[in-house]
Amino acid sequence: MAGIPAISYANYGFETSGGFGTVSTSMTLSFGHGVKISTLTRKNNVEKIYGLGAPNAQKNVPRQFDGALSVEFILSNPWFFKSFLGAETSTGSSPTTHTFTEQNTVLSFSVHNEIKTDTVSAANLLGCKTNTLTITAAVNELAKVRLDALYANEAHSSTTAAHTTETFDVFSFQHGSLEFPDTSTIAEVQSVEITMTQNPEYIWGLGSRLAKAAQIKQRDYSAKLNVAFEDSSKFLEEIYGASTGPTATASPAETATMELTFTNGLTGANTRSIVLLFTGVDIDEESLPQDVTATIMEDVSVHMRDLTSVIAQNSTTEVP
Repeated sequence: MAGIPAISYANYGFETSGGFGTVSTSMTLSFGHGVKISTLTRKNNVEKIYGLGAPNAQKNVPRQFDGALSVEFILSNPWFFKSFLGAETSTGSSPTTHTFTEQNTVLSFSVHNEIKTDTVSAANLLGCKTNTLTITAAVNELAKVRLDALYANEAHSSTTAAHTTETFDVFSFQHGSLEFPDTSTIAEVQSVEITMTQNPEYIWGLGSRLAKAAQIKQRDYSAKLNVAFEDSSKFLEEIYGASTGPTATASPAETATMELTFTNGLTGANTRSIVLLFTGVDIDEESLPQDVTATIMEDVSVHMRDLTSVIAQNSTTEVP
């Protein structure tokens, strides 16, 4: 029987500090609802060797092994942020507050990808590092996440593992709000797309074609906003740096903060929210197309320097 998506699944778990590429002892985390693996690529980086005397390759030589994985899912639990930011603390109860913050060293993680046909094909993807997180929310849609990762090695077997069922409810567009700066809510946001990249570099050494380590490099944060246009004071004046238009010598001032919030609107133990707070915000580009048949919409591209924190509140006392 050929494999079908209904009998394929993926759980993950964090590897230990100093245990890069060693399978996680607890791959019980769910990415979220509606998980799909949009990319799973293995590569041997084969080099063809040509030489004098013949037009054809004389030999194919496999070099370093590397893998790439893209997972798409509906925003539900916040645990995947640890794969990008690194640090997490949990405090309080009813609800518990989980605070994720940037650190220079980020734990690798393992992914258990299992496909059941007439037999079981189970691959543990090892030494995974998140390269890019993309979070999108648009009117009349669910809030979506795409996680793009690289990985170093695989352990393949027929050993089965339990599928972790997502227990958190989904977030959708009506749960979201955007503040620019924080405490100043932008009305009639049609869509927002946040992209976070940390450019992990995998490191190989003599004696093995498997990567031995991976180090994150430059972090980059950007956003694309689509907003129903009401007046020039919010974004157009920000790109000018003044109310009357751009000046010859003065650069537009940096906006201190931008905050994206998803919340179920409940209180106490029933609270469930995720709040992303960015700092060092500048508008890179503003576009204002106009058509007599359509509402005027403003497209804004934003650069951010830092993700100061991701604060999640829910009833789970610690990261599973």
